[in-house]
Amino acid sequence: MSKTVADGLWEMLVSAGVRRCYGIVGDALNPVVDALRRNGQVDFVHVRNEEFGAFAAVAGRGSPGGRSRSAARPARGLRT
Repeated sequence: MSKTVADGLWEMLVSAGVRRCYGIVGDALNPVVDALRRNGQVDFVHVRNEEFGAFAAVAGRGSPGGRSRSAARPARGLRT
């Protein structure tokens, strides 16, 4: 099977240190989510809407157990 753009996207995000992605699955995102499953290095957390996904990503940065990096990060200078 050949490498897709979605595969390259997840490889780039993993190399940047992303370990968790918050999102919504839908028809347009099926190839991206399928590439995420094949990659296996990023945890996908399904959320109800985009607003909650952004909130969960920012709130997750202060979780116990060390640094948590996600695809959605807060703006610089914002303390969590």
